[in-house]
Amino acid sequence: MSFGGVAIGIAAGFLPIEMAILVAVLGGIGIRFLQDRHVYGELSLTVVQAAGLGGGVVLISIVGGLNVDVLSFLFGQILTVAWSDVALIVVLLAVTISVLAGLYKEFFLLTFDPEGARVSGLPVRALDTGFTILTAITVVLAMQVVGILLVSALLAVPAATALQLRIGLRGTLVASVFIGMLSVAAGLVLAVFLNAAAGGMIVLVCLAALFTSLAMAGRSKRVESERGSAGGGHA
Repeated sequence: MSFGGVAIGIAAGFLPIEMAILVAVLGGIGIRFLQDRHVYGELSLTVVQAAGLGGGVVLISIVGGLNVDVLSFLFGQILTVAWSDVALIVVLLAVTISVLAGLYKEFFLLTFDPEGARVSGLPVRALDTGFTILTAITVVLAMQVVGILLVSALLAVPAATALQLRIGLRGTLVASVFIGMLSVAAGLVLAVFLNAAAGGMIVLVCLAALFTSLAMAGRSKRVESERGSAGGGHA
């Protein structure tokens, strides 16, 4: 839905990022609305995403067609981010971290044991909607780095990489953040040296880190298996 907000902002001539945040939040609420009506998981996300992309493309085409500014939102252009956007990102990042830190136990229980969360009396619907809204805001923030079309990779791939480290939930959360930050830094350096698109290069670095961690995890399992077999045979 964030692209729809960008399109509205561009069509109106002001505040595309702020409009993207507003529409993304509304999209998050829409996902929750669809889930309440038994349109589950990926299907509800796909419906809302299609509405945002389709509506955004139509609106942009009506007001004047695709241009470089729109393509920067689709594919990212971190080198042209304005300081006002940086300030907005910092404020929203601080709010997101504060909410996650304050409601860490509640979100943890909601994620891994939703039935237990309901039995314990937690406001499951409000927490779920709030988490969806935070995710929507995070998508808009990451959109500035890699673009709307690649943002899911920047959110998911560092987390998948951190999971291979097997360091517990808190450690995985911290590791995924650092992996994402290092991937952005390395991707920017490579993009400058290779004269390549920064957003795409960042995603490729994320994927390289994931494949490396998978290979190391597989090697570690083989070593443990060989040691277990050797120990059993010696016994």
